[in-house]
Amino acid sequence: MSKVILFGCGRGADIAYRYLKNDSEHQVLGFTVDAAYCKEKSYKGLPLVPFEEVERHFPPDDYKMLILLGFQQMNHLRADKYLAAKNKGYSFINYISSRAYSLEPLDIGENCFILDGQCINLDVSIGNNVVMWSCNQIGDNTVIGDHVWLSSHATIAGDAKIEDYSFLGVNVSISNHVIIAPETFIGAGAFIAQNTKKGSVYVQPEAKCFGNDSLTFMKVMEATKKL
Repeated sequence: MSKVILFGCGRGADIAYRYLKNDSEHQVLGFTVDAAYCKEKSYKGLPLVPFEEVERHFPPDDYKMLILLGFQQMNHLRADKYLAAKNKGYSFINYISSRAYSLEPLDIGENCFILDGQCINLDVSIGNNVVMWSCNQIGDNTVIGDHVWLSSHATIAGDAKIEDYSFLGVNVSISNHVIIAPETFIGAGAFIAQNTKKGSVYVQPEAKCFGNDSLTFMKVMEATKKL
């Protein structure tokens, strides 16, 4: 069990606190946030201190940290705070849901937040500061780099590589042997079958609206035996 300080006092910190409290042996003992956002002295009934002086309140020899921020600035914001805490001497825990599946122990870095329902196949490597929301499928020999964000229900085939600072939206599919270059943004529902270029953006077209009379539409589908 580790004594843990969480970065933030918003939605990310709230989520991390609740998962650690209910599904880990770690003990959350405080929160920290940049001084400009430190408007209160406590959060969740625990001390909230400015990040600029966090090591004075919670020495890095005694406490570890977890930083769960979003994918703002293509994950660079979360990476910056992770590296800043590392420069202060902190080490980091991982949260891996007890309901995530892998046959063998994971090859994983630090400051990772991995939610329930994952199916992680053999010989997968996961870097530092990676967030994996619920219910992703990760194929054999896949390499996930540092500072990556995977939304829910992404499917990554075998021997793929997701490089640093990339973002995968919900229901994204990555074919086998594909390399997702750094800082690639892949929007919801996209299928990627070839290597991407650094900083590229892939977004599926919006679904078409066929009108505002769904009952008539259903009658036509039933009449043509398409349902």
